[in-house]
Formats: sequence, structure tokens, C-alpha cells
Amino acid sequence: MKRVLEKADRRDLLKIIAIYGIFSCLWIYFSDTALSLVITDPGTWVHLSVFKGFFFVVITGALLYQLISRYLLESRRLKETIKNRDMLFSLLYEGMMDAFASVDMDGGILQYNEVFRAMLGYGAEELRTRTYEDLTPEKWHAMERRIVVEQVIPRGYSDVYEKEYRRKDGSVFPVELRTQLIRDDRGNPFAMWAIVHDITERKRAQDTLSQKSLQLEELNQSLEKRVAETVVELRQRDQMLFQQSRLAAMGEMVNNIAHQWRQPLNNVGLIVQNLHIAHQSGELTGEEFDREVAGAMQIIHHMSATIDDFRNFFRQDKDKRLFSVAKAVHLAVGLISAALKHGGITVELHLEEDVTAFGYKNEYAQVLLNIVSNAKDVLQERRVEDPRIVIRAFRDNDRSVVTVHDNGGGIGEDIRSRIFDPYFTTKSPDQGTGIGLFMSKMIIEKNMAGRLTAANAQGGAEFRIELPVGPSCVEKTAT
Repeated sequence: MKRVLEKADRRDLLKIIAIYGIFSCLWIYFSDTALSLVITDPGTWVHLSVFKGFFFVVITGALLYQLISRYLLESRRLKETIKNRDMLFSLLYEGMMDAFASVDMDGGILQYNEVFRAMLGYGAEELRTRTYEDLTPEKWHAMERRIVVEQVIPRGYSDVYEKEYRRKDGSVFPVELRTQLIRDDRGNPFAMWAIVHDITERKRAQDTLSQKSLQLEELNQSLEKRVAETVVELRQRDQMLFQQSRLAAMGEMVNNIAHQWRQPLNNVGLIVQNLHIAHQSGELTGEEFDREVAGAMQIIHHMSATIDDFRNFFRQDKDKRLFSVAKAVHLAVGLISAALKHGGITVELHLEEDVTAFGYKNEYAQVLLNIVSNAKDVLQERRVEDPRIVIRAFRDNDRSVVTVHDNGGGIGEDIRSRIFDPYFTTKSPDQGTGIGLFMSKMIIEKNMAGRLTAANAQGGAEFRIELPVGPSCVEKTAT
């Protein structure tokens, strides 16, 4: 390496030479002039000149001693300072838990700590004969050179970046580092240093996390598929339950039709008998015949209207719409009125005529019919004296409310929490399927965003149906 004096050293050296030269010139001039004026004898002048030269050597030697000793003391102080700083710096990077290394601008390794050496597996002197590119797989060379040129030199440091090192045994491992630039007193770059982190464990954890994420994604996809399949199965089951419920309701309707038609058919039979007797006795007149036929036709028209009511009742609504709650109650009660009358059950209606609901009118009426039919069965089964069903319809803020109350003794505490479960029934298999109340709750809560609840009140059971009074209330309920 070329050795060149620093600017400050050159300045001090030139200062000593200048002082020595000036003093020498002044000494020679003034001493010779003084002696020539005082001494005229040549022999004496020669002896004094020798003494003068000796005296000059002593004085200049003392002067040089002072100047050089001051320089040496200052130089020693600076060396001690540098030595102490280097020792402190060495203690600092040797005591680091992370790897440390510094390199010159050509990449040659200058300093490193034990962690760095152990990380790479080289001997102490082996590292000093290598550059950082010797320790780095070739695929990273271009990237790292670009980082030095574009980041380290212009701004003095790089962003944190990742690369790989190659150990002495050839194994490669990932590291993370940030390179810092070192400049000399003139501001010229002369070295770089970095703290190096071995990120093998982090990379392994990231790989594990990626694998787990992939497994989780696959599991989620599998779960989504299973959920979709389950939803399809549940929809199919719900559809099957709904169909079973409709079939059960239709069976109940056949029974209600029988009750509805029994009396009209008896009346038609009496009319036919009267016509037959009058005809045999010869008392049948044209006027009487027309009157009896008109009566029979009136009964037949009523029975035909009843059939239309039952047929319309089972027609499914396609769209939700506003409907009159009172009319839905009258429709449901009208379809079962004959069976209620046959069982001696009194029905009280307390309906606010202006109450509306938003949903499917026919399905709503089916729910009412199912609840009233269950109440009828309980009242008959328990042989309640003065059996009574009270139906109320009113508005409660933005909800329409219908309550169906009977005086049949209420729902047993041991079964009250299960009455809306599918296939749960207290009836014998030939009398009930146990899906009526379950489907009623599904219709009200799932299809029409309402609520269907049951409780015991005033010596009987009370079912409460709540529905939004309009579309805007449905949106408010959903939020």
C-alpha cells in the first residue's frame, strides 16, 4: 500500500524545516558580523568560529528536540486515542449477538466478529483473504452491486434487503442486512459495514405458515363445498318437510270439507225427499218445484264456493305483498269453522281492521289455520268445559301482531322448549306428524322475517305471530 504523509503531518514537517532554516540564516549572519567587528586576529576568529558552530549545534539540537518531542507526544496521544477507539469498537462488535463485518470498497473483508465467522464456518485468517462476493452465491452479485451504486454510495446506507451466504461447507442460508458507508476525513468512501441476521428460522416459519395457509385454504374450500352440500341437503329436507306439511294440511282440509259439506248435503237430501214425497202424493206444483230446486241450487253454489276457498288457500303466493291481517284471520277461521262448531268451540275475534302485514297471505293463513287446528285438538282431547279460542289482531309500533289464545290448560313445561322441533308431537302417529308448528315457524321467521313464539297465559296456551307492517320495516329488521 502506498504510504503518503497526511496534510497535517506535512504542514508540521515544513514548519520545523522553516524554523530551522530561518534560525540558521540569522545565526550565521549575525554571529559572523558581530565577530568581524570585535575580533581582528585571524587565529582568534577561527577558534571563536569553531565555538560558535558548536554552540549553534547545541541550540538547534535543543530547538529540534522541543519541536520533535511535541510532535511525537501529539502523535502518541493520537495513536492512543485511535487504539482506545479501535478497542472500544472491537469490544462493541465482538459483544454483539448478531454478526458484524466491514469491507473495503473492493469488497475485501477488513473486520468481523466471532458470530460472523462462526456463521460462515471459516477460520480467522481465511476470511481476511476473501471478499463478500466470495461468500455470496453468484445469483445475488448483480443485485448487491446495484444496491451499493444506487443506495449506499449516494445516501450512505441501503434499505434492509435479503440475500444468501454460502458457508465453507457449501451450504447456503438466507440472511438479512443493511449496508452502511464509512467515509474518511475528506469525505471519500473507503469502507462499508453491516450487521447481518441469519433468517433461516424466520424463513422456515414463513414456509410453515405458507403451508398452513395453503392447508387452511384447502380446508376452507373443502368446508365451503361441504357447507354448500349441506345447504342443498337442508333445502331439500325443508322442501320435503314443507311438502309433508302441505299434505298433512290437505288431509286436515279434507276433514274440514267433510264438516263444511255435511249439513249442506243433509239439506240437499231433505229437499230431494220432499220433492219425491210431494210428487208421489200428487201435491207437487210447478211453483213448489221451482222453489225447492232454487234452494238446492243455492246450497250447491255455496258448496262450490267452499271448494274455491280451499283451492285458493293452497295456492302459493309468488311475491310478498301487503295484505289485511283481519282478512287472513277470517279466511283461516272460515275454513275450519264447521269443525269448530261441530266440536262446540267458541271463537272470539278481536281484530283491528286497518292492521296490515307484509309477506305471503296464503302461507300466513296456513300458519293461523295450523295453530287454530292444534288448539281445537287440545280442547277436544282435554274435554274442556266451555272451550274457547280468542284471536286478537293489533299493531305494535312497526309490527303487526296476532295472538291465538285458548283455555285448554297450556303447554307442559317439559315440552314447551320442543314444540317447534321437527317431528315433535304429543299426538299418536295416526293423528299428527309433528311438522306443523316447525313449518309454521319456518314460514313466519325464515320466509317473512317475523317471529312466532308460544307461552302459557291465563289458563291456556298463547301463540304470538309478529310480522313487519311494510317493506321498509323488513329492511329495518334485517339491519
